[in-house]
Amino acid sequence: MKENKEDYIFEIAHDLKSPVMSINLALENIERNEFLDEIYKINKHNLNYIENIIENYMFKKGKYCSKFETINILNVIKEEFYVLRYLIAEKNLKISYQNKNLNECCIISDRFLVRQIILNILTNAVKYTKNNGEISVLFDTKNNYLSVCFLNPYSKENCKFCSSKMGQQIIKAKLKAIGGKFKITKKKDEYCFNLLLKRR
Repeated sequence: MKENKEDYIFEIAHDLKSPVMSINLALENIERNEFLDEIYKINKHNLNYIENIIENYMFKKGKYCSKFETINILNVIKEEFYVLRYLIAEKNLKISYQNKNLNECCIISDRFLVRQIILNILTNAVKYTKNNGEISVLFDTKNNYLSVCFLNPYSKENCKFCSSKMGQQIIKAKLKAIGGKFKITKKKDEYCFNLLLKRR
């Protein structure tokens, strides 16, 4: 039953991809104002979501082929925070970056899997951070790895995510495919959701 449901969702996503892509192509070829620019950005994210559903389906079926390229992880994180911008604004959250060095934020990895992993972590970070709170992103280099730590204020809700085997298994499965690692540590009154990604 579950496989039939996933197959059905895959078919819908596959059918939706072409019309959504057509809308963006049309918007790219007309003179845009601020309002149309916002529609273009939202539609582009919708297209990314559709592509993610398709790629995720292929990954679960064991048919996904990783495509390694140079990726600026800082840009990916900012793009995924942009997807969550309305929830961030609603909760009045502050996003900060520490130890940021653009020259050291590049990795060799699969863009789809990295975006999926980052979005999974950020969605939980935004969801479980209390109103007026802060999410800090810390960068560091460890041998051949780039360490990305997402610091969240301690809360019972975050404890639930920490103990969620399903959420962690999904992240670890995708990280395994790109040679990365994941761990959760607690520092004083904060949780660190730490990713280790192979540097270029």
